[in-house]
Amino acid sequence: MLSAVNVQARGCEIPTEIRAHFEEKLHSLEKVWSKLDDAQVRVKHERGHYVAEVTLFAAGVVTRAEERAHDLRAAFDAALHKLQAQIKRYKNKLQHKARRQNNRDDVNGVVLHPKLPKEEIATATVSALVVTPQAEPEKPLDKVLAETSDAMTSLEDEAPATLVRTKKFALKPMSPDEAALQMDLLGHDFFVFRNCKNNGVEVVYRRSSGGYGLIEPVPD
Repeated sequence: MLSAVNVQARGCEIPTEIRAHFEEKLHSLEKVWSKLDDAQVRVKHERGHYVAEVTLFAAGVVTRAEERAHDLRAAFDAALHKLQAQIKRYKNKLQHKARRQNNRDDVNGVVLHPKLPKEEIATATVSALVVTPQAEPEKPLDKVLAETSDAMTSLEDEAPATLVRTKKFALKPMSPDEAALQMDLLGHDFFVFRNCKNNGVEVVYRRSSGGYGLIEPVPD
């Protein structure tokens, strides 16, 4: 049950009726996501647009969406609509995962998905997480060297990078599959998490060619 709605504004005022609209719409989400605990709304006005960022917290899962519009209510409603779509995809994935687990054995007790030898488990896990597209033709060596040279020249011409923001957050133990779902809910291209099996800090990321990748640090 949604216990609190935290609304923050920067560079603008939030009228009472708009704040009430925020709370009404967020409470209505409980019909589709009963585990909803808290919600946070951050709005700001910049360059003639309102930017609304809505974050939901539910049973340890964080969902976030951001939208902008000339009207404050429209920006919030668009972000909320995106959140509803994300929640629906998340619930569908959970249901699909549950069905896969329930269908491991048929009615006669025959194992439909036999267990793999230990030495194949790691490979099978990565294959289940990463969707590998058809291999692309290799580029000629001279083209690769030319692209590398151009990239290095571009980096040399750029101004030194400056740290502009720092984020701190707790690393919740979860599986790579759960981390990939969490990344989707946040709309990020990568997600840092603590693997619940080995307690190591790992990263899942979205591959440009499709699917997800997993980065596992190893000792030197």
